[in-house]
Amino acid sequence: METMPTGPELECIDTARELQTILEREKDVLRRFDGNELLMLIPHKEFLLSELNSKLHFLDGAHVSVALKDLLAGIEELNSNNGLFIRRSLSYWQDLLSIFAPPSYGPGGTGASMAPRSRGLTFSREI
Repeated sequence: METMPTGPELECIDTARELQTILEREKDVLRRFDGNELLMLIPHKEFLLSELNSKLHFLDGAHVSVALKDLLAGIEELNSNNGLFIRRSLSYWQDLLSIFAPPSYGPGGTGASMAPRSRGLTFSREI
């Protein structure tokens, strides 16, 4: 039988819901590639994460309701999915940029050492 959350746990649930809303908004902003709005969300997200963390430490050892556990699992999944989207987007752009700046170019615009060309050499096959 599940008991209703009270006091400090309700505060955790409120903060967790607000964080979940921010993460949903972050998901939308990431898909629109709106860098300015994302930069405005980050401080609020960091503040809520810090606040939720301190409230959860206050609950340490106390019984936590299924509602809070489910909410925290949803937050973890949202944050993980947003991170995965960011990593895949960065990988895509890095791959695209590598077309224009191949790895043979070194720092300062100098070419990295490349294997010498085999000029005038032929392959022979022994019989």
